[in-house]
Amino acid sequence: MRDSGGGSWALRAQSACDGVLFAALINLLWLIFAAAGLVVLGTAPATIAAVVLIRRRLRGDVVRVWREFPAVWAAEFGRANLVLAPPMAVCALLAASTVAFARMGGAGAAGTVISALCFSFAFLLCSTLAPLYAHYELPLGRYLITTSRWLLGNLVHALLLAVAAAAIVIATFFVPGILPFFSVGAWLMLSTALCIGFFDANERRLSAAVPTISIPTHVHAKEQI
Repeated sequence: MRDSGGGSWALRAQSACDGVLFAALINLLWLIFAAAGLVVLGTAPATIAAVVLIRRRLRGDVVRVWREFPAVWAAEFGRANLVLAPPMAVCALLAASTVAFARMGGAGAAGTVISALCFSFAFLLCSTLAPLYAHYELPLGRYLITTSRWLLGNLVHALLLAVAAAAIVIATFFVPGILPFFSVGAWLMLSTALCIGFFDANERRLSAAVPTISIPTHVHAKEQI
């Protein structure tokens, strides 16, 4: 029995190490390919590529990151920029406005609060939009609307995402050296795992005929890339 327990812990430790290494690799490739698109055009497809590979890993597929990340990034470059780049740009502008209002001191207190709330929603929207894009096949114009409806109709899920984001921010604050090597990859893995879990739970509720927010169940064609 002791050997069995030891083996179980060894497997868990190995799995944890594999997860950390995978997150670090995703972080590295995300930075490289975001830069390859001069940030403005590279960030959205880099995010989609990361989420697609994380989703495959969560489903137990063998993921050849070095080969598959560039392939997904290139294949999704145009679509990802159409779907994800605009809300990402809004998110960045809201973050900048929050900082600007905060620097104004008391005079900008109201603006800081409003901008921070808007930024939080935009950040959660982008964090949910990428997994939803990787998980479902929808018309391009429907992704943003569907994601907004999902967040507003599933506030508990939005709160869990916010708590997870806060955990990553706090960890990065206390260990700032992980920011360029791990934080982005860890957040993409955590947010994708949560969102895929939310979507799967939604499908189970739909199968049980429990009223909820409905999303078409067609798996995205990029699975075959």
